[in-house]
Amino acid sequence: MKIEKKEAEKFANGLAYSKEGLLPVAVCGSESRELLMIAYASREAVVKTLATGYAWFYSRSRKRLWKKGETSGNIMRVESVLKDCDSDSLQYVVRVEGKGLACHLGRESCFVEKFGNAPERLTIAQLARIIEKRIAAKAKGSYTVKLAASRKLACAKIEEESKELVEALRKKNRKEVAWEVCDLIYHALVAVRARDVKLSDLERELARRNGKRRV
Repeated sequence: MKIEKKEAEKFANGLAYSKEGLLPVAVCGSESRELLMIAYASREAVVKTLATGYAWFYSRSRKRLWKKGETSGNIMRVESVLKDCDSDSLQYVVRVEGKGLACHLGRESCFVEKFGNAPERLTIAQLARIIEKRIAAKAKGSYTVKLAASRKLACAKIEEESKELVEALRKKNRKEVAWEVCDLIYHALVAVRARDVKLSDLERELARRNGKRRV
């Protein structure tokens, strides 16, 4: 994402900054959909972000603008910018380049400690990210790697899992239907990723279809 400087300035001028001239920015991964970090931006940082397509912030400790990843190489290419209903905070949806580490401590996200007993969930976006990492690592003995390396095996497994899902829909209970759906989603995601099709490609196609017809 990159827009003309005049348009970027117009957008930045319409934001509600604090008395220090700053507003908080929530940074989320475009693939994982996870919250990666929270930072602050000044008007100038917002303009530079929109005009360059890379994430710029304002350091309250160093009292200056900084480009995320300028020393680590983990720069953030901004895909979209959203403002909240009060225009006093922003969300950047980014793709982290370099090693993909958003946290200065060498982690993908700054948010790692968890409190509370909410049930664990793995989103499809997170699953797609795990699959991508395992394929890239080429670990020996990995079923994901084996599946991605053989189109014949991948296709056979998708056929098998599709039949099992149909069978579950016809005769089995809710839990077994959910089980078979997960099997099919996993195998389909591995197969398409091996063909260089990412989850974001699928989402764009779904968005295109949604814009054309009622789902």
